[in-house]
Amino acid sequence: MNTDQGSQFSGSTWIMNLTEAEVRTSMDERSRRLDNIFIDRLRRSLKQEAVYLEEISDGFQARRVIKDWMAF
Repeated sequence: MNTDQGSQFSGSTWIMNLTEAEVRTSMDERSRRLDNIFIDRLRRSLKQEAVYLEEISDGFQARRVIKDWMAF
């Protein structure tokens, strides 16, 4: 699991749970605002151009809307 170094991802309880589940961990640099800029922009565009424009009633419809937008 790759995360940033926020307190929610570096707390001992979180790390212990991952260790017990045999999940390997890695962390990005601390406080680098550009670390997630591309995925944040993609998520924002998806929400503004597709999700907010549909009245989504279930997961199947959400999957279709997202799949269609990604294909576009």
